[in-house]
Amino acid sequence: MENNEKIIVSEDTKFQKFLKGLGTFILMFLAYVLVPSLVGSVFYYLLPISENVAMLIGNTTFILLLIAVYYEMIINKIKDYGKHFSRYFGTGLKYWAIGFLVMAVSNIILSYITGDIAANEEANREFISGNLFLGFYSVVIVAPFVEEMIFRFGVKKFVISDKWFPLITAVLFGLAHIVFADVSKAVEYLYLIPYGALGYAFGYIYNQTDNIYSSIILHAMHNFISFMAVAFMV
Repeated sequence: MENNEKIIVSEDTKFQKFLKGLGTFILMFLAYVLVPSLVGSVFYYLLPISENVAMLIGNTTFILLLIAVYYEMIINKIKDYGKHFSRYFGTGLKYWAIGFLVMAVSNIILSYITGDIAANEEANREFISGNLFLGFYSVVIVAPFVEEMIFRFGVKKFVISDKWFPLITAVLFGLAHIVFADVSKAVEYLYLIPYGALGYAFGYIYNQTDNIYSSIILHAMHNFISFMAVAFMV
């Protein structure tokens, strides 16, 4: 009888942790959707600035909000990453390379099937081509920090299982890159595969190191490579 009660209490605790974590993730995601656009809109209408600059201000505000809320964790993980840099970066580089390879091969295959590149990729290329500085800030600085905080740190709060975490974060990460783009054809949802492959790699890296900077740094490196490829094409 006592053992059964312990099992019930344990299951209740897990469920409560899941609900709390899910609620935190939803709040983070809603803030990710609303804060940059709302703040950016206010500055756009109050000051004589372009939409891109207003978006930069909005995204920066969201980053500062994340830092304020998770300041202690962020500082502690920076110290931990510096202390174990060789191991964390080496581990991350290995799994990023695998994810990148799967992403590159699947992108090539899908480009033949769809006859085009992913809508999200096309939007990023146009944005970078329009303004290299803003493109660099958005793609290399903002996106890695914000996306890793939400889709790795945030998702980990409600997905307790290390086994399922990389897959779930991969699906959510991939869908976010598709849904928020201007998708004109249903076949473009196949790009969930390359984006998901990269998301799976980042999720696995986070699992292996328990340090959000392990995935942030590799994400930033990946985006920097993409940025340079587009910049040299301009």
